[in-house]
Amino acid sequence: MKSLLLCISGAVLMLLFIEAGLRLLPVSTATRSDYYLAPRILTYPPGHCFTVSTGWDLKNPQRQCANNFGFLSERDFSNDPQAIALVGDSFVEANMLPRDRTLAAQLESLLADRPVFALGGPGSSLLDYAERALFAASRFGINTFVFVLERSDVEQAFCGSGNVHALCIDAASLHLRTQLQPAPSLFKRFARESALAQYIFSQLKFNPAQAWRSLGEKKGPPPARIATPGMSADACRVAVLAFFAQLSQIGDARIYYVIDPPREDLFAKNEESACLQELRTVAEEHGAVEIETAPSFREDLASSGLKLEVGPYDHHWNPRAVRMVAQAIAQTLSAPR
Repeated sequence: MKSLLLCISGAVLMLLFIEAGLRLLPVSTATRSDYYLAPRILTYPPGHCFTVSTGWDLKNPQRQCANNFGFLSERDFSNDPQAIALVGDSFVEANMLPRDRTLAAQLESLLADRPVFALGGPGSSLLDYAERALFAASRFGINTFVFVLERSDVEQAFCGSGNVHALCIDAASLHLRTQLQPAPSLFKRFARESALAQYIFSQLKFNPAQAWRSLGEKKGPPPARIATPGMSADACRVAVLAFFAQLSQIGDARIYYVIDPPREDLFAKNEESACLQELRTVAEEHGAVEIETAPSFREDLASSGLKLEVGPYDHHWNPRAVRMVAQAIAQTLSAPR
């Protein structure tokens, strides 16, 4: 019995030692995201600060702090009809970059006389962007919106995609519905506060459910991959029309959008998905203006040969790519419409 107690005590002391050591390192800490701001908008607690880094070796550590409305921004938000709402997912939030190198900061430095409100939300998609735009219009009096879109944002707007904060399209009925993210369990709330747990789950990406399933699987050749067809054009159109229907509630809205180019091969003639084609068609019907970034990316890549990503471990835009996007947006916003 005494040996068992000594063994348990030693194990606890070792865990405490590891916990203390990891707290001295830039391990990702709790973001505590929840529906603080509005019933269908995920944000951080206002003023909350946290650390982010990537991988087992804690690459690219950043210390980030939320503003007065729970978004990552150096600027606090207030009523300002002259402001520009920059809306999107992790490309807008950009927690992998210093605040002064983000798209909002670089765009604001180019515009000089107009503030830019960054309303980014990692892991969200098209209809969540519309919800944030409606909030910005009603709360801050904004009527100019720049949406930063991933190439799969329309497909991700369908329920069950794993990239929905609230609003989504039911793939079976093609009706709009709300799918909120569940409240964290007791275990998740504990894990958020432990540096060791954060290292295991955030840095190493260990998934206990997946590991448990793999233990019960019989060994053998991997199952053949089954190709799944892309979303139909009709389904895509429903999602895009729902997006613009939401935005139509904003009077005199000026809508611009940027679509991330196919950076894996900028010089190839890429066939676009049905969803992207529908997005461009419906956007034109509603008077939205697309801001092209592919020409700048191609020119820079041809002249410098340098990558446009943060790194091989993170395919978000690096500060050079962000600067090119900011310049394209600023040029379009400054031109007469």
